Amino acid sequence: MELKILVENDLTKCTSTFIEVFNDEPWNDEWTFTKAKKYLLDFYNTPGFLGVLAVENEEIIGFIFGVHRIWWSGDEFFINEMCVKLQHQNKGIGRLLLNHLITELDNSNISNITLLTDRGIPAEEFYKKSGFEEIERLIFLSKNIKSGI
Repeated sequence: MELKILVENDLTKCTSTFIEVFNDEPWNDEWTFTKAKKYLLDFYNTPGFLGVLAVENEEIIGFIFGVHRIWWSGDEFFINEMCVKLQHQNKGIGRLLLNHLITELDNSNISNITLLTDRGIPAEEFYKKSGFEEIERLIFLSKNIKSGI
């Protein structure tokens, strides 16, 4: 397995990996290839973007997409998406991706890595075991503006 920095040509394979992971348990999303590729491309086109890939036999088996954000208390890297294919989970690949990301960020002004994830799924436990802490003072809010969608 190889860890590397994403280039634009990797986006198609990342899209396939993303769909395979998130259209399955526990998320059960319904991503189409077109929407998923646009979703990931929007991250890629964000200033400060960085993507880290885990590649095995030319197949992308996992990745982290995120962005460098300026913050008053110190710059942060916000993880927009992270996934590892199901058959490769619980083998240390997620931890390797995070460690590679931290190495890539080593010479920057970034002092924190932040993210959002669902409660009660394996990702929550993974991040907590990886040293992430819940911030009690924050609450994630949402408002549906279109009924029936």
